[in-house]
Amino acid sequence: MADQIDRLRFQLRTLPPAPSIPAVDSVSARVEDLIGITTAVSTQIKHCLSDLMSGGPTEAALQAYSNAVAPLGEALTELGRMHAEIAHYNFTTHPAHRGSPPDLELPRQEVNETVSGCCEAADEILDVAAIELRDAAVKLMPSPSRLQPGTPGRALRAGSALPSLPPAPPAVTPRAAKSR
Repeated sequence: MADQIDRLRFQLRTLPPAPSIPAVDSVSARVEDLIGITTAVSTQIKHCLSDLMSGGPTEAALQAYSNAVAPLGEALTELGRMHAEIAHYNFTTHPAHRGSPPDLELPRQEVNETVSGCCEAADEILDVAAIELRDAAVKLMPSPSRLQPGTPGRALRAGSALPSLPPAPPAVTPRAAKSR
């Protein structure tokens, strides 16, 4: 999810800079992306809650995911403001002053300031959310203390459902290989 946020931040930075106004469709797509990320975080919180009920050690991950919800909501608010400003300009202000371009200068400048401010704020807020989600991912990783002593990594236990590996062939020494 943090990688999705990084992609979203990149896409926000590629929106056309002032004085041009981004297309409503491109901003709508970014809003939908952020809604998808927020929904995925919410799903992870539900998953952590169900694990917590069953005794799983996910309290730290639950806290980290919960910490990511607030910045995601704030970023969604900023993108929503940006979307509303652009839509209002394109569908209300611009048609009202179509025949008079000088009358559009001030509204265009106001929209550009709002869009720039919203993009900058959303970028900073999404950075915080990405950090929180990376923190959650680290907290979900199994700690080395939970591994059984004497077993390297993820060693299979006897009776595992996975098929056993065939025995390794004896190693061939360089001297034996040369004599062949």
